[in-house]
Amino acid sequence: MPTDRIALLLIAQAPDAAGQAELSRLAGLLSDQLTVFVQPCFLAAAEPTLDEAIEACAQAGFQQIVALPLLLGAADHQKNAMPTAINLARRRWPAITFHYGTPLNAQYALVRTLAERADQARAAADLSIPWPETALAIIGQGRSDPDSNAEVARLARLLWEGREYGWVEYGFYGLGQPDPATTIARCIALGARQVIVLPYLLFSGRVQQRVGMFVEAAQRRHSAVPIRLAKHLGVHAGVIAAINQRYTEALSGTATMNCDVCTYRQLMPGFEADYDRPQATVHSPGVRGFVPTRPHGHSHAPVQSILPPRYQGNVTVSVAPMAGAAFVYDAAGNVAWDQMWGQDDPDSPFCELALAGGPPHCGVLLEPVTAEAVAAQPAAYQRVVAELARGLALVTGLPIITDGAPGWVGLNCTSEAMALWLLRAIVVENISVRREGKLLFVPAGPAFQLEAEIRNVITAVAKTHHYWQEHLQAGSP
Repeated sequence: MPTDRIALLLIAQAPDAAGQAELSRLAGLLSDQLTVFVQPCFLAAAEPTLDEAIEACAQAGFQQIVALPLLLGAADHQKNAMPTAINLARRRWPAITFHYGTPLNAQYALVRTLAERADQARAAADLSIPWPETALAIIGQGRSDPDSNAEVARLARLLWEGREYGWVEYGFYGLGQPDPATTIARCIALGARQVIVLPYLLFSGRVQQRVGMFVEAAQRRHSAVPIRLAKHLGVHAGVIAAINQRYTEALSGTATMNCDVCTYRQLMPGFEADYDRPQATVHSPGVRGFVPTRPHGHSHAPVQSILPPRYQGNVTVSVAPMAGAAFVYDAAGNVAWDQMWGQDDPDSPFCELALAGGPPHCGVLLEPVTAEAVAAQPAAYQRVVAELARGLALVTGLPIITDGAPGWVGLNCTSEAMALWLLRAIVVENISVRREGKLLFVPAGPAFQLEAEIRNVITAVAKTHHYWQEHLQAGSP
């Protein structure tokens, strides 16, 4: 073990097996280059978690821990979940110096990496089409945080400047617009004779595969124009250089947050519900919850003002998230979704769930299935939709839409502002969600199980809806 007693924690979102191998290789290369102990860790869904990695480093006697978000842009995890865990660790191990880094963002080392990936894709395809007649389409993952999505736009402009590409457009696989299909279609409409799609992803995995599916579908739709899929960022010298830069900044104390575009500090159109929001997240294996902390250190209004009465005054709020509630059944043998949480508080049955938080959907993002998958198992799909609709109606009291697009069940929110807030709150639970005006849609699929996906969707909607209805919209606990 290195003698300087510094540990570097690379905090990532859990990739699949291929991505895990890339992450492990990247950690090994960084350890050799920096001559420090490097440990990948995760917020949830994989081990070790951030909490477990910190404890292991503390027990091993490291004197300094550098926690680095292995993210390509700022987002809720980096602004809330990670600093909350680190703040708690600082209290537990005051003798250890903790350094918290910033996301990789649009560093020029990553710009050069994308340019190299574009060169490789063009060399493997048709070199006869010159760069001025070629469009690049950068596809980021897409977040509910405009700060994160803006980094993709910035990166696209930096990649375009000073190079011969005809166009550099960008889109998002997950949240955010335009989607990959629209981005590719725009490149072709602008006159590109060739399109190279650049996945702005650190590791291979499910998202990369889905981007590839978008490319294949676009190629079938635009058969006259070659559409090439480039390699993701992966284990590359530019990625290592970008991480090294953030590590050096964190260790030297020069890492800074860009609070000028933070929705938690600035009142931004479309993100009003985030402003001064006291949400932070603590992580134990597979659980999350609301904790009254201010990870940014901004000067905000007191958190106590939005807490339920039992948590106000001198009452200590536990940071331990609640365990998953046991199923409760009604007289007909159906799950009584509206009776599962906070049974000791009939006036506010979801209050404990909203504050402490129950288990989220763990693992990869829970997504809707394709129309083909629905058509292949119509009876199973209808059973899932019926249970989701029944449960969502019980926990929200909202009208439920079951005849929309296949793979989605909708809630008719009382306002567009409500739909916007719920969208951003639910997606943090690792569950896909989309919005059309004041209609909010959550995923459904014929293989969804009662004790897994169905429960996860209803739980996430229950606690976020309660928090909006009783503590934000109502304006008082």
